[in-house]
Amino acid sequence: MKSKIYAILILSFLIFVSLYYGEKIKNSVLKINDFVINFSYDIGGYIADSISEHLNQAEQIRLLKEQNHKLEEANALVSTFANQLNLLLEDKNSSQHFPQVSLVRAISYTRLDNYNRLWLSSTSFTGNKNKGLIYKGYTAGIAVLDDNRPMALLQQDEDCVFSVYIGKDKVPGVLQGLGNSVSIKFIPKTKNINLGDTVYTSGLDNIFFSGVPVGTVKEIIDDEVYQSALIEPFVEISLPSYMYMIDSL
Repeated sequence: MKSKIYAILILSFLIFVSLYYGEKIKNSVLKINDFVINFSYDIGGYIADSISEHLNQAEQIRLLKEQNHKLEEANALVSTFANQLNLLLEDKNSSQHFPQVSLVRAISYTRLDNYNRLWLSSTSFTGNKNKGLIYKGYTAGIAVLDDNRPMALLQQDEDCVFSVYIGKDKVPGVLQGLGNSVSIKFIPKTKNINLGDTVYTSGLDNIFFSGVPVGTVKEIIDDEVYQSALIEPFVEISLPSYMYMIDSL
């Protein structure tokens, strides 16, 4: 009899606890469950991100290795070409050809109202000779000294001037900036040029190598004595930018 009474009391206590504290216990259990699930998602996301980052790094390393092999191959070809060129120059009793370039960085505009002039970070600029600037394989402008500081004059600058060829027929001209565009002046009227012709450096001014791409002809102007043209440059420079400066030809 006593055991039945104890059993009834225990059952009644459990029912009371279930009715009174059941909702609180349920909420606590749900909170713990949510925490565990969120923690699992966070850990899973972290692991997935880590794996993805590792795979991306591995892929990046693979691509860089491929690019390095290509650069090594290009370097070998360039060295071979330079060697053959020097052999030809030796045969003609000419001096050997060892062009040199240095990496420079555009660090700031010289003035806030002029986006065509940039201060350069360079320790290799010597002498007063203008030097060509190359960005991603294309002409960017020229480097000059201003108050003993190297300064970049981008192609749109009015003081940026160098000689060029136009098209396959190598029609000669002189590039000069117009402030917000780029022109080719002093093009002989006897020569035919066409819209879309590619403009290259001629190398005749001792500023650039010959054959560096500049842009394409987008407008032809018939002047009294010469022709002129407006071109679409291949590159635009933004800060900060790294460029190659031609130290010697």
